[in-house]
Amino acid sequence: MSQARRLAIGAVLLLLTQGCRALHESSIKQRLTQLRFFSREVKKPLVEVDGYLMARRQDPARPWCELCLVSATTTPDGARTYCLSSHEEESCLVARTTASGGTRFEQAPAGAQASAQVVRALWNAVDLASAAEMDLNLEDEISALASEEEERFTPRWSFVLGAKTGVVVSYDPPTFTFGGQAGFRYWGSLFVVPGALVEVESMVQAGRNLVTLGAQGRVELTLWSDENARYANLPRITFLMSGGPLVGFGQLAALGGRAVLGLHLLHLGRFLTPFFFELGFQALEVDEQASTGLRIAVGLGF
Repeated sequence: MSQARRLAIGAVLLLLTQGCRALHESSIKQRLTQLRFFSREVKKPLVEVDGYLMARRQDPARPWCELCLVSATTTPDGARTYCLSSHEEESCLVARTTASGGTRFEQAPAGAQASAQVVRALWNAVDLASAAEMDLNLEDEISALASEEEERFTPRWSFVLGAKTGVVVSYDPPTFTFGGQAGFRYWGSLFVVPGALVEVESMVQAGRNLVTLGAQGRVELTLWSDENARYANLPRITFLMSGGPLVGFGQLAALGGRAVLGLHLLHLGRFLTPFFFELGFQALEVDEQASTGLRIAVGLGF
């Protein structure tokens, strides 16, 4: 590979990584109310906070309120778990006494991500002064939080498994492919996921059938969220780049290659949608018949 091509590929990867960082900062901005509140200590003892919230029990006849207590329980270690509602949104939070005698809130371990509406209403109620400062130094704090999350991210393993069909189009007769793939992913960072896989396909071209075997090294660009951990560390949506050797087995084995760009969508909202699309180029000639050209493939898998 020439030096110019290496520099071009490096520049593209750098731009894509910067785009992922921008997405990460955008995600933090959406979660900023929760992140700021959970990282701060409320300068009031837990008993005072508890008394205030217990006095705001929800009235069944008036479910809509600025901040209402739905339920409260005590954990074995003495912390208090509050389920609160605000403007018809509901979340559960845990409150603990700090070493300095104040109170710190945190996400309930088994709950969904706390509603920003509920958190903001609670913040206004228990510490209005610090809540009023929330929008100060916004951009600097978002950048700092992004760096902190990226530095403390723990690498994780996942897998690749799927079935696909495709077509190779060129001046030669079109080639239709049917097969599957299996491999692994490794979350090296919050948004860069290298991996490798093996592909086995049956190719049909001009009345002949042959089998191909390929090995692909790949890089996926995505964005980690805690929700991914509930799906075997599988990403929600990724932009992928891959390439590697391809072996065709006819009367004689022949070596070629394949390069791919693609999009992989695991689930959309609450719906599982394990779909992927690939666009690439392959070069392969088996028994003096070429299957070289633009390759388009679609598939189902993880």
